[in-house]
Amino acid sequence: MRADSFDLAKAEKVFEVNFLAAMRLTACVLPDLKPGGGIAFVASVAGYRGLPKALAYGPGKAALIHFAEVLHLDLSPKNIGVWVINPGFVATQLTAQNDFDMPALMTPEAAAIATVDGLKRGNFEIHFPKRFTLFMKFMALLPYRLYFPFIRRTTGG
Repeated sequence: MRADSFDLAKAEKVFEVNFLAAMRLTACVLPDLKPGGGIAFVASVAGYRGLPKALAYGPGKAALIHFAEVLHLDLSPKNIGVWVINPGFVATQLTAQNDFDMPALMTPEAAAIATVDGLKRGNFEIHFPKRFTLFMKFMALLPYRLYFPFIRRTTGG
């Protein structure tokens, strides 16, 4: 979604699925989480920084990353795990509808293997494919005066 086609009702539905549903699930399971257990959230590298055509999708994923960070701070002293999974592009029925280039597009099987491997390592953030996500992490460090022109130039946004 872009500003010239902003649809509040659709944006609210996307935010509902990508963020509020995760909060509701957390509210249900939080009382039952025990030491040695945990909860994992699937966010996205789209939550690292503003991107073209992500006016509805990106903010919910950014909120989910923030939510997971705060939960991690609260629950890790109790030995309860919190993980955030930030994939790049994964070939699904939804991404098949994208009308833009999707660098380092992964199969669902490869994404599942990367997720399981990340959970085994136990780090808070699981992100893949590294060749794409590490670049996006670097871009998130840039000041706006460099970031905005670069993104516009490379994405046509």
